[in-house]
Amino acid sequence: MSEVSIINLPDYGEFEDVEVIEICAKEGQKVDSEDPVVVLETDKAAMEIPASVKGTIKKILLNEGDKVKIGMPFIEVVIDDLPDKDIKESKTEIKEDPPKEEDHNNQLISAVDDAADVMSDYGRGKLNLKNNNGSVHSGPATRKLAREFGIDLTVVQGSGPKGRILKEDLHSYVKNILANKQERQEIPLAPNIDFSKWGKIKVQQLSKLRRTASENLLASWVSIPHVTQHEEIDLTKLLKLRKKLNKSRKISPLAYIVKSTAEALKHFPEMNSSLSNDKETIVVKKYFNIGIAIDTENGLIVPNIKDTNKKSIVEISDEIKELAILAKKRRLNSDQLSGATFTISSLSGIGGKFFTPIINPPEVGILGLSKTYDVVKLENMKLSTTQQLPVSLSYDHRIINGVYAMTFINKLNEYLNDVNFLQSSFD
Repeated sequence: MSEVSIINLPDYGEFEDVEVIEICAKEGQKVDSEDPVVVLETDKAAMEIPASVKGTIKKILLNEGDKVKIGMPFIEVVIDDLPDKDIKESKTEIKEDPPKEEDHNNQLISAVDDAADVMSDYGRGKLNLKNNNGSVHSGPATRKLAREFGIDLTVVQGSGPKGRILKEDLHSYVKNILANKQERQEIPLAPNIDFSKWGKIKVQQLSKLRRTASENLLASWVSIPHVTQHEEIDLTKLLKLRKKLNKSRKISPLAYIVKSTAEALKHFPEMNSSLSNDKETIVVKKYFNIGIAIDTENGLIVPNIKDTNKKSIVEISDEIKELAILAKKRRLNSDQLSGATFTISSLSGIGGKFFTPIINPPEVGILGLSKTYDVVKLENMKLSTTQQLPVSLSYDHRIINGVYAMTFINKLNEYLNDVNFLQSSFD
C-alpha cells in the first residue's frame, strides 16, 4: 500500500539556533532512508538530516534560512509498499519527561538566577559558554530546562540509570556553582572603542563556529591553571622509517605521533582523565580518543579518533584525512565531535618552534606540535644531523604536576624512537 507520511526532524543534539543552510533534495525525488534531504548548521558543524524512510518526496516543508527545532515536520513522503506498522514507526515521536512539581522548578529558577549573577561577575554573564547537549543521556524536558537556563549538560554529572541526567542533577550543578562563588574573580570588560575615528575600517561578522570557539577558549583559560612544558624530541629514526614505509603507503608523521601518544597515555592515566564538577574526584577513562585540531575557513574544529590505541598507523592516517575533509565541508556529526580524552594540535606544516596550546575541557592535557628542524650535533667527535620536533604540552595543574608531565613526554619520546613498535603498529 502507499501512504503519505509526515516525517519530523529527529533528535540532532539539542543545539541552539539551528538553521537550515541547504536543501539537498527535490519534491518528486525518490529517496532511501539514508539519503540527505536538508543540512542544518549548529555552532560546531553542519549535519545532514536523512529522509529516514524510503519513498518519494511529496513536499519539503522547510526553506533555506529557516530556524528549526527537534520534532518539527520537515518533509511529506509517499511511502510505497510499507506495512502499516512501519509507517507509524517512521514518524518521529517526541516524548517529554513526566512533569515535576511546579515549586520544584521554581526553586531551580531562583537558584539559577543567583548562579547567573555569579557567572556574570565572573565575566561571562551565563552559566556556561556552550550547549553541546546532544552527546549526553537525558530526557527532552531536562534538555529543555538546561537550554532555557544556559546549562551545558556535558559538564553535568548524571545520577540516573546509565548516567542519565535528571532535573535534580541540574539543582546539584547550580548549587556547586554557588558554593564556589568565593573562587570567582571579576574580569573587566574591554572598552568599546570607535576605531573608525582614526581611519577606514571593515566590520566582519564572526561565524557561529568562531564565536563558540572564542567563548570556549576564554572559559578554558580563566578556569584552568595552565602550565606548558616544552621539549624537543628526536624524530630522526621515525622519519627514516617513514621514508622506507612510504614506498608502500604514504603516511604523514602526525599519524605516527598520534599512535605513540595513545600508547604513552596508557602509562599515565591522570593525563587521560577529567576533574569532577565538585573538584573532589577525577574520572579516569579506560579508552583513548585522541582529538585532532583542524583549521578550517570557519574556524578551529576538533573531531576525535575513537579507540586510537586499537588502530594501526595506517588506519589512524586514513581517519585523520577523512575527518579533515568532513571538517572543511562542515559535515562532522556529533559523535565525531564529542568524547575526546586528549587533544593534539599540530602546526608542523606551517612553522614556528614552541607555543602554548589551550586545554580543551573537560580534558586535562593537550599536546602542541611545531615544525621539525635540523640540528647539527657533535657526538664521539663526529658531526651528525638530527631532526628535532618541538613539542609543547599544556596541562591542568590542579591534576598534573611538572614531574608527571615531563615523564609523560619522556615516555612519548621512547615510543617515537622505538622502531620496532612503530613498524609493528604500521598496518
